Amino acid sequence: MISPIAIDLASVTQKRPPLGPELQIALNPIPAQTWYAIPSGALTFVNERAADYLGLPKDHPLRFGTVTGADWDSNIPLLHPDDREETRRIWSDCLRTGCAGEVSFRVHNAEGGYRWFLSRAEPVRAADGTLLYWIGVNLDIDERKQSEFYFAEGQRLAHTGSWAFIPAGFEYWSSELFQNPRTRSERQGADKGEYLGLVHPEDRAFVEQQIQEILATHRAFDFTKRIVRPHGQIRSVRWVGVPAI
Repeated sequence: MISPIAIDLASVTQKRPPLGPELQIALNPIPAQTWYAIPSGALTFVNERAADYLGLPKDHPLRFGTVTGADWDSNIPLLHPDDREETRRIWSDCLRTGCAGEVSFRVHNAEGGYRWFLSRAEPVRAADGTLLYWIGVNLDIDERKQSEFYFAEGQRLAHTGSWAFIPAGFEYWSSELFQNPRTRSERQGADKGEYLGLVHPEDRAFVEQQIQEILATHRAFDFTKRIVRPHGQIRSVRWVGVPAI
């Protein structure tokens, strides 16, 4: 959803100078926070939506693209302290490689609070490949982040877990799925062997057979198996799922 906006802007403004008023006019009506930076990475302009969110004065240089001498990471102080290191790392990688990048972070607002944004930066190049500037767009994802938090908290309180499974193994499992120190954090890309290692030895053959049937028939399933928690604790867990088409 983000990339097409940035790419379209890049194609329209490819031959324009980074401080051109036409580019600022093009970015202001977009229903998202947009910005551009010079090749070094220094933030030079933010559109009206972003400037108003930040509470910038009406005569602030960022509103007019007249910022000069800024550092490549001059935008970092606008972010939540917990998000600054990761954002600096990703932005540094973009500048080093000249490739597009994406990161989620919280941005300080005029009221003193923070909201989550998904930020995408795209390089704009001349016909000969020379980097002209960076165009970025920040989409507000605060409500989605809040929903994810309450969903995770609900799982914790109800002692339920969620997951996504493909033939190669788990694409994802939540921290509540097994309540095991090895899987305490939400995981990506766990294989089937790691999962079966958490199942009670006497139930593994049965569970593996169920998995094969699930993958072969693409039908909903509902069965119970035992898992082994740290220190030898054994718990029965009901596994319910439906295919995602």
